[in-house]
Amino acid sequence: MPRQSTLKTIRQQIAKLEAQAKKLADGEEDKKRKAIADVSALMRKLGVSLEDLSATPVRAARKAAAGPAKEKKKVSKPVPVKFRNGETGDTWSGRGRTPRWLVAAEAAGRTRDEFKVE
Repeated sequence: MPRQSTLKTIRQQIAKLEAQAKKLADGEEDKKRKAIADVSALMRKLGVSLEDLSATPVRAARKAAAGPAKEKKKVSKPVPVKFRNGETGDTWSGRGRTPRWLVAAEAAGRTRDEFKVE
């Protein structure tokens, strides 16, 4: 009969846990009721009505609560190639820092126009 006593023990544990869960749920419900009462009292004290709350744009309130907005990154289109090294196939769009291969070629006496893509 050890199986029945184990089953009985488990059922007792379940009953205890359910009682604990109910106690916790009741505590949460009490907290919620208290918070609602506090908010209602503050609204009465300040003269705020439900209409005042509904007139406030929700998005603006959420934005203000979230803090400063992050800038959206601008998606740029690929820039066409303006310069190409015919020997190695290296390319450059003409934007940003001049690539090493072009700097080396210019140092060797070649001109940038020689690498220009038409």
